[in-house]
Amino acid sequence: MNLLRTLFRWIAPLVVIGGAIAIFMAMGSQPPPLRKTADGPIALSVKTVAARALAGGLDIEADGVVVPLREVTLAAEVGGRVVEKSELCKAGHFVKKGSVLFRIDPRDYELDVARLERELSQAGLLIEEIDEEISQNAATIDLAKQQVDLARKEAARLGGLKADRFISEGEHERSLRDELTATNTLTTLTGQNRVLAKRRNRLQEAQGLAGTMLERSRLDLARTQVVAPVDGVVVEDKVEQDSFVAKGTPLVTVEDTSAAEIRTSLRMDEVARIWGGLREGGNSPLAAHDIPDTPAKVVFRLGDKVFEWDGLLSRQEGRGLDEKTRTLPCRVIVKNPDQLRALDRYGAPMAALPPGSPGSLLRGMFVEVRVQVEAPMPLVSVPQEVVRPSGDLFVLRDGRLVILRPRPFHTGGGIVAFEQGIDGLQPGDRVVASQLSNPREGMLISEDVP
Repeated sequence: MNLLRTLFRWIAPLVVIGGAIAIFMAMGSQPPPLRKTADGPIALSVKTVAARALAGGLDIEADGVVVPLREVTLAAEVGGRVVEKSELCKAGHFVKKGSVLFRIDPRDYELDVARLERELSQAGLLIEEIDEEISQNAATIDLAKQQVDLARKEAARLGGLKADRFISEGEHERSLRDELTATNTLTTLTGQNRVLAKRRNRLQEAQGLAGTMLERSRLDLARTQVVAPVDGVVVEDKVEQDSFVAKGTPLVTVEDTSAAEIRTSLRMDEVARIWGGLREGGNSPLAAHDIPDTPAKVVFRLGDKVFEWDGLLSRQEGRGLDEKTRTLPCRVIVKNPDQLRALDRYGAPMAALPPGSPGSLLRGMFVEVRVQVEAPMPLVSVPQEVVRPSGDLFVLRDGRLVILRPRPFHTGGGIVAFEQGIDGLQPGDRVVASQLSNPREGMLISEDVP
């Protein structure tokens, strides 16, 4: 009994396993599934922009602020009471060149002019009087010369008679005394003539001095009217009507609006591009600290409106680089601050100024300065947004991605310029503008044609 139970324990599992194998074999086997052939890699569709040859030079951009060309402080050139002050002579008013701003009491200066005019007239009369004396003295000298000639002839004749003993010694001596008297008279008249000539010179000098003093008095009289030396805006008026002013007292400050200047700063690499265009050909006619006159554009944004002026980069300001920013302070001059253009959204000039346009460049405006310089070498440009944060450029060539790492030559105006050919970028290259995940050299890409 125990033997049967033991055999059953060993045989039963084998029977179950064998039955299962038999059933599995009876069910048969299915054929293996068909394998699908994997498709080749698909080219990624991207948007591209064309790299273009840069023409027309470069625009160096910088921020700036409008400052006055000059401020003229007018002071009293003569002393006196202010009897009149123009209504335009108030801070903020515009005045024309030659406009009378102040009148100082002119009566004292009018009296000086009248007195010196009489002194000048009196000096003229004295000269006429001395001229008359000189003329009369000249006629007397002629008569004295004739008398001397007669006395000499008489003395000579009596000398011959004396030798023949026809006359006495006393008569001959009398004729000699007459000759000496006539000669002495002639000498005296000749001396008087020289004295009269010197007196006339002294009177002429006195007349010239009176004329000079008269001109000075007339100049002082003219200075009692204080006029605007330039077209400009009154910045500050310091004296009111009926005030007494001494010579040199400041009266008013006028800002010259005939031109305007923009204070800006340029980096040294930008200044080097300006210098390079001039000195490329050899010796430069400029001094060591001069900057060549370079065309520039001044742009002012008022909300969504853009206005532009023509300017000229004229000079550097100060003695060198700013120690904090390491930039070179410069000045841009706008010779016609009232001649402006409105630009549309594409940067093209509009036919007419829109409502609300500024009449001119105003002091304190924050503006953009675009200095125009010639490119020293052939350049190719791409939009700034297609340059990757790492500085790489993704270029589509023959259906594959080419990663270039060119060195930017200039950045500004929404574009980045590179030297042609140095890093492989050429005009006409299609630069990828789309964002790529996991980009790699040689990956398949295609241009997305809208």
